[in-house]
This record gives sequence, structure tokens and C-alpha cells, in this order.
Amino acid sequence: MQEAAVSNEAPAAVIAARAPVLLFSANFYGTLAAARCLGRHGVDVTVADTGRLGPASYSRFVSRRVQCPPESQPEAFLQWLVDFGLREPVKHVLYPTSDELAWLISAHRAKLEGLFHLYDPGVDAVYGLLNKRRLYEVGTEVGLHLPRTWFPQSEADMEQVRREANFPVLLKPTTQILHATHRKGQPVTSPEDLAREYREFARDTYAPMLVKFDPAVVNPMVQEFHPEAAEGIYSLSGFVDESGELFEARAAMKVLQRPRKLGVGVCFESAPLRPDLVAGLTRLCKRLGYHGVFEVEFIQTKDSYLLIDFNPRFYGQMGFDIARGLPLPLLAYHAATGDREALASAVADARAVSARHDEEVFCNRIALEMLLNLQRLSGALPASEARQWRQWLTTHREKAVDPLIDRDDMMPAAVELATIAYGSARHPRAFLRMMVFNRS
Repeated sequence: MQEAAVSNEAPAAVIAARAPVLLFSANFYGTLAAARCLGRHGVDVTVADTGRLGPASYSRFVSRRVQCPPESQPEAFLQWLVDFGLREPVKHVLYPTSDELAWLISAHRAKLEGLFHLYDPGVDAVYGLLNKRRLYEVGTEVGLHLPRTWFPQSEADMEQVRREANFPVLLKPTTQILHATHRKGQPVTSPEDLAREYREFARDTYAPMLVKFDPAVVNPMVQEFHPEAAEGIYSLSGFVDESGELFEARAAMKVLQRPRKLGVGVCFESAPLRPDLVAGLTRLCKRLGYHGVFEVEFIQTKDSYLLIDFNPRFYGQMGFDIARGLPLPLLAYHAATGDREALASAVADARAVSARHDEEVFCNRIALEMLLNLQRLSGALPASEARQWRQWLTTHREKAVDPLIDRDDMMPAAVELATIAYGSARHPRAFLRMMVFNRS
């Protein structure tokens, strides 16, 4: 297949009546899914990234790639963003591809809204969803169930956790926004280890910009561990407008992740929408005033569904929902450009096809093959479980959606393989820990 030309210069012409789009995080599967979706609908796509090896940058649906500072350096990143907006002759649509970008757009909207097309619900809504303490408080208020969670601020609070919690527990960052390591969590097996491991976990810092915004963010949270999270996470994803009337969602079960106890999704299966969770999610969005794309995760226990994450942005398995008839990047695009008629029409089309894809699955085949082969060799994956996943892949191969492998756009998969090889050579210990020995 012929590779589309990618240049570092501004496109010679923008498709008539279409605002271009600026996407970030080229190594993120949600960015690739957005670029493919928008490009197929005739939207001019620019991808900005800190490096040159992000798979999304090499999609044939991307007309231009540019380099930018990392979001972990928020002052430099914001200045770059403002300069880009001032320099470009045409106003771009800007929609978040990460927690950092979601917060930075909302917290600095006054600087950005004149330079970009935004669909931003405001910093109170965004931070209320990305800060686990606020999410816990508001989620409980609207009747959703969440895991038992503590937010200790003192030694007395820590002693209370030791008395009340059922161990093991998880130490988690209060938010992933501008977190130094982006660790998802750290298990603690006994009360005697809690104080020591809490102090060690708290050494992971945040960028000063976020600490200035919320000084309490530096204190980690403690959450009871649910082993069911390794077996299946129920995901609700979709779009809601500011009125709450244009709402469309899909559901999936995350059936495999890496590392398998607490990690990034590798395989998902279609699942039915649960009306009780949809109603609770609707109340949560209304309570905080949120509108836009969302992906919400619940742990399915024998008694309930426990809310653990709300992602107010594009997300990794978004290509699965696009394949199931819900073009979320296009909905966000229409909303940001103020085209209410096109938005309503696209939502109506998505509703019309919502029941046609109930047998499809999502599978990152590159990650699955590596996991099966490498962890089988190391003994981290039993032979019986490896056979189970081989059979799963064979059964679903015809209806599997892959985040990278696309017959119409093959270069990103080749770039991903090259990036994995480069990363494993540069950071062999981290590669062995996660991919071979199944450790975070």
C-alpha cells in the first residue's frame, strides 16, 4: 500500500468548510483512532508529539506532524500551544487526548478559546472527574457505588485506615494529571506495611502548576483491592452534549490487561448497556456539568458495579466504539465547531446502528501475541491460560477490531513494532518486568 506523504509544513489548502484538527500524543491509540475517523470524514489532521516514533503520526490520514514540548512541562507546552494558535491561518479544533491536556485546556481556557475551537465543560467539571477524591464524593452523592476509599491527611487518618480496611489495599495517586510516574497503583498486603509503603508512594511528585491549583493533591488515596478487576472491567463510553439530550453510549468488558492485575486493556468484548449505570452516569454528568466524550470504568463484583475511573477525553480503545457505529471524534468535532445539525444527525445515525455489533471484540493483537509468547516462556502465564487466549483469538478473529492493524492504514502498526523493539533495547528491565514477568 502506498504511504501518504507526511510533511512538517502547513497544508497547502484546508478542505472547504472544514476546520482542521490538532491532535496530541502520537503514541496513544485513541489519537490514532481519532486521526483515522476524522481523516475518513474529510477533516485535515495535524498531529503534535514530543518525538518522531508515535504510530499516529504515520497514519495516511495525517497530513502534517509537528514537534511540541511534553505536557509534563506545562508552562512550555502551553506557550507552544498559544504560539501555534497565533501562527496558524485557520482556527483548529482542539480536543484532549490525555488527562493533562483535558485539565490544561479547562484551566487555561481564557488563553485558548480565542485561538481554537473547543468543546470544554470547564475546569470544575474536568477536575471533578479526574480527581479521585472529588469523583468519590460526587459519585456517592448521585447514587453510584464506588470501592471503599480513604484519603488520609495525617497519621491519625492512617491509623483509621489500618483499623477499618480489609487488606490487601491499593495505594493510588489522587489524580494522574501531571503525575511524575503515572503509576496506576501499588498493592499493600498487610496493615503493618501501610505507613511505610504510603510514605514511599507519596514520593512520586506532581508538577508545581497542579500543586499550586490543588495543594491536597500530593496525598495519595487508599482503596480496598478487588481481585475482580483482573478478570473484567465494565466500560461505558460515549458522548453527551451540554443539554444532556444528545447521549449515546456503548458498553464493553475489559477481559485482558497488562499487567494483568492492574493495567492497560489488551482485549475487550461487547457488552449490553446497563440502564442503571447509564442513569447514574447521566446524573453524574448533570451534577458536574460535564459534556463531551467519556469513558467510565466499573469493577463488576458479585453484588454491584463499582465506579473506579472517569476519562473525560479520547481513550485507548476508542477505535472499538468507532467500529461499532459511534464516531466519537466526529461528534466532538461537530460540537466544537458549533454544528448542531451535523451533531444531531451523527448521533441519530449512531443510535440506528447501536444493536448491530454485539458480537465484535477489540484486540491489540501485537500486545496479545507478545504477552502470550513471552509470558509463556517465563512461566508467568500458565499453559492452560495461553491456550484459552489462543482459542479466544481464533474464535473472534473475523470480528476483531485492532487499534493498530488496519488494511487501509498499515504504517502505524509497523511503527509500533519498531518502537517496541527500540524501547525494549533501551529499557530492557522495564520491558522484562511488564511484558515477560507480568509486573507493574
